[in-house]
Amino acid sequence: MRIPLKTGKAEQKLKSISVFVPLETVQASLSEIGFLLDDTVTIVADGKFWSKMLYVRGAETISVSEEIGDAYPKDPIITICGSLNTISRVVKGVGG
Repeated sequence: MRIPLKTGKAEQKLKSISVFVPLETVQASLSEIGFLLDDTVTIVADGKFWSKMLYVRGAETISVSEEIGDAYPKDPIITICGSLNTISRVVKGVGG
């Protein structure tokens, strides 16, 4: 899903992807392109627990959600609000 967002700067898109790599790989990829961890929360939804991490670089944000549960590891879900260049770099960086 891509939704254009106007921020007064370059147009941004919204994209959510599920990846089949460990969370550590996702975090390393984000760090390599300059995103910094801003906040972490635990969310309860639909009877499941999720760890959600927010990464920021300027006006761009990326949230990474990982289910916390019995069967581990889970596939992280990455939601990107950023430029098409950022989206393609993140997807490529995590093996997409």
